[in-house]
Amino acid sequence: MIICSSSLNSCYKPGQTIAIIRVLDNNTNEPIENISVRLFFDNSNGANIPRYDVVETTSSNGAASFDFSNEYKDGQGGFAVLDIEIDSVFMGVINIVEMTTTEKVIYIQ
Repeated sequence: MIICSSSLNSCYKPGQTIAIIRVLDNNTNEPIENISVRLFFDNSNGANIPRYDVVETTSSNGAASFDFSNEYKDGQGGFAVLDIEIDSVFMGVINIVEMTTTEKVIYIQ
């Protein structure tokens, strides 16, 4: 989305909100391809349907990329802290920062 003002003759284009999870082999530091990466918000009381629950597969460089640009609303304070699962195993959380690329490396065996 680009916001323009004709009276000020200027445009504002929000930056992209991207999360990248890179999966590396714990022993060799080599990237691991074709691994399922899930980012989600787990509501412990189960009353609400999760707002975020997305799955991507790692590419040859071990990275899975998630684009949340359309989810960020201008003026929003912060974006999201999401749980990370690698092949259905909980591996921590990622604090996704609005209008930037946030990257996290996960080591597995």
